[in-house]
Amino acid sequence: MRKAQKISIVAALICAMLLPPLAVNAPVANAAVISTTATGYTKAEDVKYVEKSGYRCNWGARDEDCVFLSKYAQAFYTGNNVYDTLSQKSGGTTQSNASQSALYSSLKSLMAGKHKTQTGYQATRDMYKYTDCVSSDYNHISSFYSGKVLNGAWDSGSTWNREHTWPDSKGLGGNDENDIIMLRPTAVSENSSRGNMAYGEGGGSFYDPGESVRGDCARIVLYVYTRWGNTNNMWGAGGVMKDKETLLRWMEEDPVDTWEMGRNDSTEEITGTRNVFVDYPEYAWLLFGEEIPSDMSTPSGIAKNPDGTPPVDSSSSLEDSSSMDSSLEDSSFEDSSIEDSSSDSSVEENSSTVEDSSSQEQVDSSKPDDRPECEHESENWLVLKPATETEEGEQMGYCFKCGNTVTVKIPALGNANDSEDTSEDIGEHEVDNWMILKAPTQTEKGQKMGTCKKCGKTLVIDIPMLPTIDEETSDCDSSIQNGFGVLTALAIASVVLMKKKENYIEE
Repeated sequence: MRKAQKISIVAALICAMLLPPLAVNAPVANAAVISTTATGYTKAEDVKYVEKSGYRCNWGARDEDCVFLSKYAQAFYTGNNVYDTLSQKSGGTTQSNASQSALYSSLKSLMAGKHKTQTGYQATRDMYKYTDCVSSDYNHISSFYSGKVLNGAWDSGSTWNREHTWPDSKGLGGNDENDIIMLRPTAVSENSSRGNMAYGEGGGSFYDPGESVRGDCARIVLYVYTRWGNTNNMWGAGGVMKDKETLLRWMEEDPVDTWEMGRNDSTEEITGTRNVFVDYPEYAWLLFGEEIPSDMSTPSGIAKNPDGTPPVDSSSSLEDSSSMDSSLEDSSFEDSSIEDSSSDSSVEENSSTVEDSSSQEQVDSSKPDDRPECEHESENWLVLKPATETEEGEQMGYCFKCGNTVTVKIPALGNANDSEDTSEDIGEHEVDNWMILKAPTQTEKGQKMGTCKKCGKTLVIDIPMLPTIDEETSDCDSSIQNGFGVLTALAIASVVLMKKKENYIEE
């Protein structure tokens, strides 16, 4: 181990002993149960959308067949991109030539053309609480393969990490490897079990995803295959999906549920594009020149309609689209590219830009103009200037939401005394992130402030005094006090370096 690494680790350990414990969410019990409750929704007008911090939460439920197209899905397909027009384009005749067909080209252009904002790897971990939340509860997310309930707050990979449903080793390398439509949160053990095996049945394949998620897997890899043109590594034991027959069978046996439709709504609000194979699974059969199963449940209902037109309830007219919120407008993502508002080339299909540490910050912080700025949160703050009763203080930390090292103001203590609840015991309250108002010393208690995520109250509580040094070592008191800030700074620096490195490591 390098000397610098040893120093930073030792510094972090010393600070951990000196600093009071930070509030951390305890993981929710990982019971192997479906994590969402049936919505009972049967038409688009039933859906109740929840918005949080400018993001649309997943409103759906696992294993609840989706029998309608959401209002956002209906608005996505306009002009020459409606089903009646695209379904007339010719698909392939075999597994190998589908990607040379007119239908493949049109679907690819549709999804790429609408893809205005491309997510960075680090940013996805903070967006899952919207895209993969449990029944619109953004404090908890659903593990992709099992449906286990997990805390939505990122815990540095202790309980969950990011699963490349299309493995990195199977041809990813550009913006495709950070696409939130493909990148899913999973419990650590589930991610390890899959490895990079192809989805399929029989020896050497990953057959473990339950029956309730096999269709999801097939629709995701079909999205990557089409949207990103990743055709070389699609098929076979060395690819991502064993074969076309397995893909279509899984899609038929596990039809689209409302959780997938809800996630499509959520990711569209973030990126501008959708997985067309969730809205219209019928395209999968047309793409490979196969007959659409007449008894298959799909959101559009087209598969069960002999004349090929969707039922009235599931494909209502868009005449009332003016009543939808502004995020439905095609232009709502015009200025939200991966690099900056002037770089439309970042969404080109052949883009192979590799993000470095400087561009990563741009990617992670890119948002449509109508979204709020990052409300910085850090696991460890270094107090640069303590707050007084009349003057603001200042603290520095690594923001785990936007990935930047930031300096933020500490409210004057006089303001803190006006908070709604002041006590040494937070009781039933739950706080994700504390702001240090006053650092503790060996002779005085400190103070920290936070907002309870359950009731919304602002809490100000005492931080215990630092341990007193034994008399035998009292001569060290001065050096320890003087070195405390240096050690804390080293600890934060080590955290920053590890966080930066994390952007490029598959968890």
